[in-house]
Amino acid sequence: MESNTIIGGCMAGIAGLLNYSREVKKEIDLMLDKVKHRGSDTKEIYKNNIFRGGVIAQNIGLDRGNGFAQKGNLTVFFDGEIYNTRNQGQSDADVVIELFEKYGPGFPGYCRGVFACAVWDGKELFLTRGPVGVRPLFYGITEDGAFAFASEMKALVGIVNEIEELKPNTVFSSENGIRGYIVHYPEITVPSSPEKAAEKLRELLFAAVKRRMEDGAVGGMLLSGGLDSSIIAAIVNELKPGMPAYTVGLKNGNAPDIENASLMAEHLNVELKQYLFTADEIAAMVPEAVWKLESFDEDCISGAISNLNASAFAAADTHCIFSGEGGDELFGGYHLLKDLPAEYDRLKMMHKLVEIAYNTAVQRLDRGMFGNSLNYRTPFIDSEVIAFALQVPVQWKIRKNGNGGLIEKWILREAFRDLLPEKIYKRVKLRFSAGTGTDTVMDEIAAAKGYNQKFKENDRTTPGGYCLNSPKELWYYEIFKEKFPHLHFEKMVGRWDPNK
Repeated sequence: MESNTIIGGCMAGIAGLLNYSREVKKEIDLMLDKVKHRGSDTKEIYKNNIFRGGVIAQNIGLDRGNGFAQKGNLTVFFDGEIYNTRNQGQSDADVVIELFEKYGPGFPGYCRGVFACAVWDGKELFLTRGPVGVRPLFYGITEDGAFAFASEMKALVGIVNEIEELKPNTVFSSENGIRGYIVHYPEITVPSSPEKAAEKLRELLFAAVKRRMEDGAVGGMLLSGGLDSSIIAAIVNELKPGMPAYTVGLKNGNAPDIENASLMAEHLNVELKQYLFTADEIAAMVPEAVWKLESFDEDCISGAISNLNASAFAAADTHCIFSGEGGDELFGGYHLLKDLPAEYDRLKMMHKLVEIAYNTAVQRLDRGMFGNSLNYRTPFIDSEVIAFALQVPVQWKIRKNGNGGLIEKWILREAFRDLLPEKIYKRVKLRFSAGTGTDTVMDEIAAAKGYNQKFKENDRTTPGGYCLNSPKELWYYEIFKEKFPHLHFEKMVGRWDPNK
């Protein structure tokens, strides 16, 4: 069998086939079509004899270069953004080539940012993903023994049956399989007092936002009125006053995000663009949400509905937007942490929440934004901010208040107290889907479709699979199986709540 290799990519979408025996051009086109929402519609074909008779296809992106670079035998397809120092005119993919030349397969440990990428050295294929896993990557073996990979599962439906997700902080080699890599975080020292540490955190987040604004690509910010998005909005407005904010919520429903986002926007004197969706729109969107999110987890789907509405709304004005994702995982924002008996237990759970974010909270953001071709930037998921957060004492994240209770994300609140209205500074954590009003409506829609009775009769997925948590999750699962019928795709679904 003649060896044949083809790799393709778009602004933030990668697809490839290695050692494929059939017509690779047709297959790669089908794969790229399924992830075209992750990039632009312009497709270029790159040919090079180092690919053993194959070709490379790529959709050209809009910012930070086109995600493709070649030097000698090295070829890189890159998804994401890294903020390493570079020479003028170098793209992120160019930087990856330099790092690979210097560090070999351990290069991702030196990438500062969010990324997934494929590197071909003329003989060996390397796939890798960032330490948090913000950008996705999947792979599997075809029936005739070829190796296939893509940014999203949907590109591999009908191509492979047994699928794997490349986990964060790992490298796959076509010659040697999976290995880990050591993350070389910047050297950050946490001050010895909580007050000084809060000042340091403020400095680091300002720098993280500034880095993500330097190329001029970002044209807006997601604003739920929660603590994290409000802090990012406040920083952005200090650095570049007047950038518009976007929020969504249920029309004529309980959507506290609308009220709080309005308060924050007024405080900053920035334009707030609101989109209010209806229950009928939500019901109609569920199949799209399951397909684009690639999950049936009830917590993820509810949030994805809101994110898809937000991205469709904002994408009319900009192709890149700020998000406050990551603050909860890094600074102790989840209420379940307060129920744990000791600081070590809370620390262990915080690490767990970061560990699983790649196919829960971060997956919801990634697929929700790119589902409408909207790029996103996450200042909380910055190498310096992460390095700082990992060292902050637990009691500075979850701190006792004057009433004997516990307040989440204390150090984050303290760092930005002066830039926030008092109501926002004191606002208690609320899930995105609850803040936009989608949670209750989804329950009502599922009940109207008869899923309450169905759930009584069947509360599990396929044999040996998941316990379903609600009638609405059974509804989502049935849609998921229509779109991703093979059992191995189901096994890729993550649970947001570790206790479920």
